Amino acid sequence: MRFSPTDEVLVSLPAVCALAQTDLAHDVMQYHRSCRAEQCAWKQVAYRTLVHFRRIEPPRLSRRQRAQRRDIEFPYPSSPYVTAARTDIPIEIYQQVLDGLNELANSLSANNSRDR
Repeated sequence: MRFSPTDEVLVSLPAVCALAQTDLAHDVMQYHRSCRAEQCAWKQVAYRTLVHFRRIEPPRLSRRQRAQRRDIEFPYPSSPYVTAARTDIPIEIYQQVLDGLNELANSLSANNSRDR
């Protein structure tokens, strides 16, 4: 069974703080110019800050729509998170990792309750 890490995930992004610095956001955008905003948290925050303060305007069309208008083939898969290397891992491995993390969390919470 193949799945994306973003399947069935609803993420609500926080609002941009009024104290955010547009100059710093601009510097971050320049420093991370080779990164993709979908994969780089720094660039994503800087981009959202600049959009919020209307220093830049986001594109009205998606990358896929722009490619289609120019008759350019858009790469598949559409999600930047789906790669063959990640989906080749058996689901049992994920279950073992989750079980191990659960066990660790339970042992940590048991230790914290004893300290009180």
